[in-house]
Amino acid sequence: MRYATIALACGSMALLLGLGPALAEASPEDASLVQVLIDSADTPAEHEALASYYRREADKNRAMAEMHRSMSRHYSGGKLVQVKRMREHCDSLVKSYEQLATEYEALAKTHDEAARP
Repeated sequence: MRYATIALACGSMALLLGLGPALAEASPEDASLVQVLIDSADTPAEHEALASYYRREADKNRAMAEMHRSMSRHYSGGKLVQVKRMREHCDSLVKSYEQLATEYEALAKTHDEAARP
C-alpha cells in the first residue's frame, strides 16, 4: 500500500511538472485529463500553464473565424439561394468562433490572476 501511494504521488508530480506540454497537445479525447488538471491546479506554474493553454485555444478559434470569414467573402458574389445559405453559415461560424476566442481569453486572464502570489 505504501508503495502504491508513493507511486501515485510520483506519477501525479510528473504529470503536474509536465502540465504545459500535456495541455499543448490536448485533444477532445484528452478532455477528461484536461478537466482533472483544471480542477487540481493550485500552483502559479499550473495556472500559468492553463493560461497558456487557453490562449492557444483562443488563437485556434480566431484562425477558424478568419478561415470562415474568408469563405464568406468568397460566397458574397453569388445570388443563388445555396450561396446565400453558405455565406450565412460562414458568418454564423465567424461569430461563434470569435465568441469562443473571447471566452478562452477570459479564462486565460483568470488563470493569470490566479498565478500571481
